[in-house]
Amino acid sequence: MIAGLAILARVYLTPTSAFGQGNTWAGESLAQMVESARWKMGILRVNAALQVINAGYDSDIYYGYLEEPIPDFTLSASTPVQFLLPVNKMVVLDLYDSPQYIFYLDTKRERSWNNSFRGRVHVALDRLYIQAEGGLENIRRRLSPELNINIRQKANTIRGLALWQTSREVSLALLYGGASYNYGDSESGGPSIADTLNRKENYFDVVAYFQPNPRIRFNLDGQYGTYFFRVAASRNTRSYGVLGGVDLIPRTSERRPTRGVGGSVRLGYMVFDIIDPVLVDVSNLVGEANIFAELIRLTTGRIFFSRSFQFSVFSGSTYYLSTRYGGGITRLLSRRIYFSYGISFIRSSYPRGDPNNGIPGDAFHRYIAHEFSLGIRLIRNLEIALLGSLGNRTLNSAGLSRNRNFFGINLVYGVQMGNIVAPIGGLSR
Repeated sequence: MIAGLAILARVYLTPTSAFGQGNTWAGESLAQMVESARWKMGILRVNAALQVINAGYDSDIYYGYLEEPIPDFTLSASTPVQFLLPVNKMVVLDLYDSPQYIFYLDTKRERSWNNSFRGRVHVALDRLYIQAEGGLENIRRRLSPELNINIRQKANTIRGLALWQTSREVSLALLYGGASYNYGDSESGGPSIADTLNRKENYFDVVAYFQPNPRIRFNLDGQYGTYFFRVAASRNTRSYGVLGGVDLIPRTSERRPTRGVGGSVRLGYMVFDIIDPVLVDVSNLVGEANIFAELIRLTTGRIFFSRSFQFSVFSGSTYYLSTRYGGGITRLLSRRIYFSYGISFIRSSYPRGDPNNGIPGDAFHRYIAHEFSLGIRLIRNLEIALLGSLGNRTLNSAGLSRNRNFFGINLVYGVQMGNIVAPIGGLSR
């Protein structure tokens, strides 16, 4: 990976055109988001969509969590809407809401209404970009690879950032992120999830960026985090992390949306300092990568990787290390039709040497999934995709291996939302 990054840096550091018209790279991205909105009504900009996704047959909706597989027909319907209101040349109000209904034909207790709301204020000054965000989430979703069943999660989030463009090439950012998670009376057949996972999180980041030209941007991020649990106070933790990475910005055109190499890589080291002296602290390499490249004309390849610590849902363990990696390929068969294949591997492993976790040191969850899709753009902003997924889950401590397959269809009309390229602290959360 180091050799590959060195080659990419050599290619991308070749002098190119000027930085652009924006005074900050985040502010420039904000202007692009506003201008590319699907519908315009006076100064108001709107993105909206009608989505029916994952409509099809699931061979086991609990993925081996129960002794016998539970097959069912399911679908998810949602209407995400985003409103962008440029108050003036410097300030943009950004509101997003996504109501969703998840339907199961036979397993009625799994049916649910979900909603996610997020409000942002963007302020783009001469050399300063500021963003403030608040969000509310009330969703029932698959909790994690460790507990791959639907669990109700309520979250309140608040985030803020300030980016200072010190020069054309250099910028500095300060970030804060806070979240409160509540799992109510969610049940999994074991210990109370609420007692184990209800918590508040806070993150503070200082990030430096170096962008020698429009095609590449390097970053160095230092992060401090705190985690306070409402009931399981012995899990209270501090985290320290340092990550470095690079963003590769591809050339684009109307006829060829992806040209060359694009994506991002962030790698570093993180320490989880559990405040209770009885419990064992942990540290390890962490990071994430998502790289795509035009292999040949009309064919794009991609690779991805992520590795991070997660708090365990089981009361006998504090945390586990989750690693995900894989790749895929997408081929344009015509201007309206594409075929895509991907393979992914997920491994959740528990630490050795902790006498209090009650879980064997060699325990892990492992997933392998093959995913296929055939997409057809019927008219502008209307796309249909045929889906297939073949998955296998292995739990070594119990010697269990279970399969879960899904075959279905996605139907999407409209544009779900626009987003901007802006500083993100730590790892994606």
